[in-house]
Amino acid sequence: MNDIFISYAHIDDQVLTEGQKGWITQFHRVLDVRLSQLLGEKPKIWRDPKIQGNDVFDEKIVSSFKDAKVMVSIMSPRYLRSEWCMRELNEFYDAASEAGGVVVGEKSRIIKVIKTPFDLSEIPDRIPPILKSVMGFQFFEHESETGRLVEYDERFGERARQNYFSRIYDLAYEICDLIKDFEGQSESGDSSDADENTKHDGLTVYLAEVTSDILGERNRIARELKERGHRVLPDKQMPDSASDIRSELSSLLETCDFSVHLVGNRYGAVPEDADKSTVELQNEIAAEVCKKHELERLIWIANNRSEDARQTAFLAKLEEDLDAQLGAEVIGEPIDNFKGYLLERINSKKDADSSEVQTQEPSGVVDSKSIYLICDAKDEDAVEPIEDFLFDQGFDVSLPLFEGNEADVAEAHRNKLIFCTSAIVYYGAGSRSWVETKLMDLIQAPGYGRTNPFAAKCVLVDEPVDRRKLRFRSHVAEVLNLTESNLETSLAEFVLKSKDPNP
Repeated sequence: MNDIFISYAHIDDQVLTEGQKGWITQFHRVLDVRLSQLLGEKPKIWRDPKIQGNDVFDEKIVSSFKDAKVMVSIMSPRYLRSEWCMRELNEFYDAASEAGGVVVGEKSRIIKVIKTPFDLSEIPDRIPPILKSVMGFQFFEHESETGRLVEYDERFGERARQNYFSRIYDLAYEICDLIKDFEGQSESGDSSDADENTKHDGLTVYLAEVTSDILGERNRIARELKERGHRVLPDKQMPDSASDIRSELSSLLETCDFSVHLVGNRYGAVPEDADKSTVELQNEIAAEVCKKHELERLIWIANNRSEDARQTAFLAKLEEDLDAQLGAEVIGEPIDNFKGYLLERINSKKDADSSEVQTQEPSGVVDSKSIYLICDAKDEDAVEPIEDFLFDQGFDVSLPLFEGNEADVAEAHRNKLIFCTSAIVYYGAGSRSWVETKLMDLIQAPGYGRTNPFAAKCVLVDEPVDRRKLRFRSHVAEVLNLTESNLETSLAEFVLKSKDPNP
């Protein structure tokens, strides 16, 4: 049985430049790697790279996707016009409905990936009804400065590349949970057990829908909350009309512990029968729920001011109107600071709500004897004496990952920041801006999931030196100069603090 079937229009895998991989081919490869990491084994992903419009839709092909646990439907204007793709969707939907259901727990087995935007009027009537309600994963955004549409693809620049990997990671977490729930249901033979499997050990957070200029930030926060076992709502498409939004959202928020609203520079779409945007309407409803239900609220406001008069008025209301702020803390700091604060607040509430002492260590608790030696790839040989010295002092020493794709390197870096006891930033061949970036990562470690403070942090300055390098100072970490004394003397206090993190 296949785990995943990828349904797509073949024109969406055509390359723009000879020698490149098609978008679908690259998507398949990255999803395969990420799911292998999350599941601990290689998933069975099926797609037919050679099907064309005049091929025979035989039973062998049909059985390959009808028996899959999950269908990933990659939507585009061409996909919606394809008779073949519509048949794949409906064949899978019918087969899934007959064998256990299209929904496992609270999740749809058909996952919607929107590669290229399309007009809602283009959606055919014969599309399975569940696809009209699931939220889906957008692989594009509108630039806040120009309004230009940019698809998530490494060919469109570094930002588009980063967003591409972030979005596939979000998708992989969703599929991983879905496969585990599906297997739990299959083993028990009872869908009620699957509902048990979907219960979360964390809190329920309503992460309000946002405008396109800050959608990437919302996605990143949602992913980190899910990674920590929290349930994130809404998990399906928002209704079209304001009256339906109000009815559904009022009951939904009563099940939540937190309501989090990110407000960017755009006003956003206004639903049917409304005079307010969906963003403003969500805040208004959350404030109303606060009057009768215990609901903690956080509102983040972007620092840049909008040129849209409606958004200017809404921002002023959030900052000055007590009714709009009801039950909320309004924060205007950088988004990474807000994210760290949000996670801290949620962790505090979870601990306070716990009725018994947790005997299991939380995932972010550090290994009591580990040092993360952060260095530039050019300094890998130069730090070997430091590695040896720290190992002799009884520490496990880890270096950054220097090989692999950018997403894997970044993931390894974040994990090491979460679990190490102490951290050293080695200032050798790396630039000053590189060092400052790594110090910023230390500041952001709680946002990645770290729950304990570092026992010790330092910047270790080494050859080659110049006047500006020797004048380097930081309030984030102690600065030690290896060129002025030997290794043992320079790191003596650092080692002492790391051996006894809680003196």
